[in-house]
Amino acid sequence: MLYLSAAWLSEVRAEYDGRQEAVRLIRNPAMYAKFCALNALLFSKNDVQEKEAALVEFVGDCDAYQVTEMDDLVPAASASPQQLLPVFEILRAAPTTNFPLELLARSARMSRYQLIRAFRSATGLTPHAWQLNHRINLAKELIRAGESSACVAHTLGFADQAHFQRVFKAYAGITPGGFRA
Repeated sequence: MLYLSAAWLSEVRAEYDGRQEAVRLIRNPAMYAKFCALNALLFSKNDVQEKEAALVEFVGDCDAYQVTEMDDLVPAASASPQQLLPVFEILRAAPTTNFPLELLARSARMSRYQLIRAFRSATGLTPHAWQLNHRINLAKELIRAGESSACVAHTLGFADQAHFQRVFKAYAGITPGGFRA
């Protein structure tokens, strides 16, 4: 079971369709697998932004499933590249800032759910995951230029060097020290 704040759920749903049902019962193996993946993510040490994006996407997928009454979910219509440009501009302009998903969605004139689906369709990542990947690419440039890991971690806004190393390894498949060598 997933218990959500009624106010939060109403806010998310109001962004894309306004329905306010309190209880949903879905008996679909694919949705259950998504629920299990969401549950694992919510109890992980991942960033809050990543957890929020996954939860918003899951709620939207559940609503899409209920609306279509199909065994497979209908993917959200993809946005035009022009519609996502403001989001990319915001993320590139301030790579160390953790922007609220709601701000990014407003800049693209979409709901949070629509943004996550369109962004994932265009890049294969959520906006937050894309921003972390962008930060790691910037980190690689700084490391190549001879900067220390501690300096890179600080410059790119990671909580500490250990956080930077953990994220770097997750995205690059190697530690910053191994990358430097």
